[in-house]
Amino acid sequence: MFKQRQIIEKGIIKYTNGNRATVELIKPDSQECKSCGVCMGIENKSNLLEVNAFPGLNEGQQVTLKIIEYSPYKAMFFVLILPVISLIIGGLLGGKLYFIYPNSQDVRMISCGFIFFIVSILAISIYDKKIRNKKNIHREIISIDIQNNFNPVAK
Repeated sequence: MFKQRQIIEKGIIKYTNGNRATVELIKPDSQECKSCGVCMGIENKSNLLEVNAFPGLNEGQQVTLKIIEYSPYKAMFFVLILPVISLIIGGLLGGKLYFIYPNSQDVRMISCGFIFFIVSILAISIYDKKIRNKKNIHREIISIDIQNNFNPVAK
């Protein structure tokens, strides 16, 4: 259910800047390309990806990229199911705590359920920011295609 999938793509080095390279994906018109979803994660229209570079890369070289695509079910679980479970657990725990609103069990249950719900949403947002900062790690150059290099000056 939470499996990851590796996708191999071809691209052309557009820019190199120190240890980072900008690669433009070459999009084939195949059915597999339409169903993979890698291009949906790209924010710009020209299909540019930023990846870690290594010495010897030049502009115009054609490279092969390995992109690891993670299952969306983990994110859906965190966003949809975990807050509801936290709300229920908080409500049940609030019914057992007597030092908060000792005269009203309903107010205790609603208050604790709401507090647990908010804490779970905050925890999910912190986890999302942490994962979003690491998103470029899942894209890497695995080979340089020497036969199919393009001349950037001729373009």
